Amino acid sequence: MTLLQLDLVRKSYGRKRVLDDVTAGFPIGLTLLIGPSGAGKSTLLRLLASAERPSRGTIIWDGTPLPAARTALRRSLGYAPQAVELPDDLSARAFAMHMAALKGLDLVAADRQLGAITDAIGLHSDIDNRIITYSGGMRRRLIFAQALLGAPKLLALDEPTAELDGETARRVGAQVIEQAKSAAVIVTTHLADELAQYATQVLRVDEGRVIPA
Repeated sequence: MTLLQLDLVRKSYGRKRVLDDVTAGFPIGLTLLIGPSGAGKSTLLRLLASAERPSRGTIIWDGTPLPAARTALRRSLGYAPQAVELPDDLSARAFAMHMAALKGLDLVAADRQLGAITDAIGLHSDIDNRIITYSGGMRRRLIFAQALLGAPKLLALDEPTAELDGETARRVGAQVIEQAKSAAVIVTTHLADELAQYATQVLRVDEGRVIPA
């Protein structure tokens, strides 16, 4: 079942065209986005997460085009961008619960889920520490953890294993594989070779085009 569909989607910034008439479908399962740096992978993820709007073309969520389906999409979304400013003065738990509240989740259930996720990715013992004490890798794991809260139907993950050591990257990868059993999970990652065997599809983004790899 294709949950998310792009139909002739184009994205330009001024005169620079980043994505050119992209048509692609994203079913339940794992979709890997590969391609050279600067090819437009992060731009594509932002469009899929409705963080940006296309310059032209149509994005369809669960059978309904955006913008009509934008609210429904966002309620079903877990998004972990590669670059995000985190509130250093908050604890990691407080930040995650703030994100859960924005999603409209039951906070007691979300806190239990946060405990399970952070335990699986090796962050649980630091969850009550202030974010200012976190390393780059710990911040990546926190951004990943908050994206999983609420069992979203759509997960858009931009380099979730960046800055992680090998063992921690494998733990995060295992969570990605588990989530893909029941959600449309779209990932850009430098671990593409390791995750490809679990992927429903692998798409290459290059020179504005998105094609099967």
